Amino acid sequence: MTGDAVVNQELERKYEAVAYAAQSNALSHPRHLATVATLFGLAPPEVATCRVLEVGCSDGANLLPMAAALPHARFVGCDLSGGAIADARRAALQLGLSNVTFLQQDLSTLSDDPGVFDYIIAHGVYSWVPAAVRDALLALAAHRLSHNGVLFVSYNVYPGCHVREAAWQMLHYHVDHLADPRAQLDAARAFAALLAEPGVTQTEADAVVRQEFRRLAAQTDSALFHDDLALPNDPVYFHQFATHLDRHGLMFVAEAKLSMMTAAGLAPRMQQFVSGMDRLAREQYLDFARMRRFRQSLACRADAVAAGNEGAARVSAMHVAASMTLVRAAAEGKAFSDETGTTDVNVRAARKLLQWLVSEAPRIVPVAEVAAWQKDHAPNDIAAARPVPVLMAEACYAGSVELYVDPPALAAAAGERPVASPVVRWQASRQPSVTNLRHETLRIDDPLALALLVLADGTRTRADLAAAMAAQLPEAERMSAGERVATYLSHFAVLGLLMA
Repeated sequence: MTGDAVVNQELERKYEAVAYAAQSNALSHPRHLATVATLFGLAPPEVATCRVLEVGCSDGANLLPMAAALPHARFVGCDLSGGAIADARRAALQLGLSNVTFLQQDLSTLSDDPGVFDYIIAHGVYSWVPAAVRDALLALAAHRLSHNGVLFVSYNVYPGCHVREAAWQMLHYHVDHLADPRAQLDAARAFAALLAEPGVTQTEADAVVRQEFRRLAAQTDSALFHDDLALPNDPVYFHQFATHLDRHGLMFVAEAKLSMMTAAGLAPRMQQFVSGMDRLAREQYLDFARMRRFRQSLACRADAVAAGNEGAARVSAMHVAASMTLVRAAAEGKAFSDETGTTDVNVRAARKLLQWLVSEAPRIVPVAEVAAWQKDHAPNDIAAARPVPVLMAEACYAGSVELYVDPPALAAAAGERPVASPVVRWQASRQPSVTNLRHETLRIDDPLALALLVLADGTRTRADLAAAMAAQLPEAERMSAGERVATYLSHFAVLGLLMA
């Protein structure tokens, strides 16, 4: 048996011993990848008919909701775990999805297969495989990525992971002699909790590591075993990752989470220090400044063709919605509490637009509609502000709004015959975690809410749903079933669980 085969066999054994709790990652969805690529001047492939490959797909938790939401696109997932692939195939069959294929296969052998992909996703792979497999991953992208396709890669990074590595090494010293994975988990968690307790001689430097142990002690089994205790687990500096891309004819595009690329919140001198740097050097120094420990980066082929239109025009063609973070902050009275009468016309213009988008949430509107609203409702002096597309792009970087080149078809409000997505109904019948139409994983611990989601298939009226809920309530509470259904449905719409 070759060395690679031994490593693969060991990785498969670990995933069979402790199941990996996979879930959706909104930042890896083709809609988001296409939006970010467009913002950075590329002309990515059409989302509706795209071809997507996910390596390390586990049980399909990330890929299946994509396939359900994009019925005319094609999806392929591969993973070493036979159990996870069997679960993924079974789920695809139950959901009636014919546009997704799951392969139990080593990613390094996929490069021999014909065909190309518009979006390649490698979440939780790069840092957790041997160096040869990291090479194979980027070689795969170089050979199988369509001309303007986008690669998504998540990985652990320095300098923040130096602190994490100190903790990992202590845990490995304590548990590596144990053969049973469950015994390793129990011992690691107990030891982490022990090391998290401060002593009377604690110094400021000790506090940083002890905080890391507190985090480890609270980790789920899946995260502790498959991330923190994983071997290999090799963080890199961003500049090393960028160089690795370059060796394979690929180039860094952006971070999937755009707010990571700004210097907002750093000390003024640091902001000035990075302001004149080229984009790759700036990214590395931002990692230094923030003690970054994890990245989710997008890359493309080095010969990708840039879009011909300028930035504002690209944003003008998009749709936009208030982010759920902003909506929640507004509901708590925190989002717009700093009304200071600023004279900065751009700040005031952006604030007015964000307030309106929050009032419209969760509706996703064309950016052109936002511009029209500003023209009709904003004070005259705001007309001197930067164009609305520019303000929306800035708000997207700040995390206040979400931009879309291809918005999801979610309902802004529940209708008379509400429809939860097929994936949500299927998930709600089996587990408390569901994937909304924004591709976010939500946990719903209310059995009545889960039961209502299962029933919301478009065939039942609100009255039908109220009758079904009344049957599950104590007799004294049955009169309130209709009101409860209305409240639940309103929440479902805000959470992005209902289809338009």
